[in-house]
Amino acid sequence: MELIKTDGVILKRTYVGEKDAIIKILTSGAGLVSASVKGVKNMKSKLAAGSQVFGYSDFVLRPGKELFVVTQSAQKEGFFGLSSNIERLSFASYFAELTAAFHPGAEDAKAILPLLLNTLYLLSNSSKNMELIKCVFELRLLCYLGFAPELDACTVCGDTEKLCFFSPSAGGTVCRGCGALADACIITENTLAAMRYAQNSDDKKAFSFALSKSAIDEFAQCTEKMCEQVFSRPLPSLAYLKQITGKL
Repeated sequence: MELIKTDGVILKRTYVGEKDAIIKILTSGAGLVSASVKGVKNMKSKLAAGSQVFGYSDFVLRPGKELFVVTQSAQKEGFFGLSSNIERLSFASYFAELTAAFHPGAEDAKAILPLLLNTLYLLSNSSKNMELIKCVFELRLLCYLGFAPELDACTVCGDTEKLCFFSPSAGGTVCRGCGALADACIITENTLAAMRYAQNSDDKKAFSFALSKSAIDEFAQCTEKMCEQVFSRPLPSLAYLKQITGKL
């Protein structure tokens, strides 16, 4: 079978037996794949460095019966700053689980992989508010996968004025007159402007703004509920993240 050469970020690693592991990789060439890494727990393994969770690596994959097999790997970026504290690590775990939950294919991964790399870089290397990084990541991930919310008009009546609410079930903003929807949450002008900016900017500029804590909380409520609407449930890593950050 023909070998596949691709780059990707490792979203999850599960040890199997005494020496091996199965890794879940978001690749640029094949989308989300699972692959077996033989002997990776051996300290002398040539595959160990390129098989670290959250690491960005080049891979050579051999198709197997059920899983790909990693024959070569070389790490390009380790994002080692993620391990500096439990909060950064918890955010990274949530981003990885959220990405994997969407099961992105090859075409989707071409846009999502750069977003994930940029997000992990900011989380690892910058002092930017981690909650805001999370909001932007959630929103742009939803957009790339076809779940972009309507932010310029009321999703119920079409009015473009007095957009005071956000409803995940309706798919976006709701005006004052239609705001009686059960899941509608209040959204202020500053938060709405930030969401529009994050949704419409290119990847390099999408994170380049600041918000007050109250606006970030509003932003987070909108994007979290949108994700929950898609999956019909909250992800376990989000509950853990909220516990770590004191949001529960």
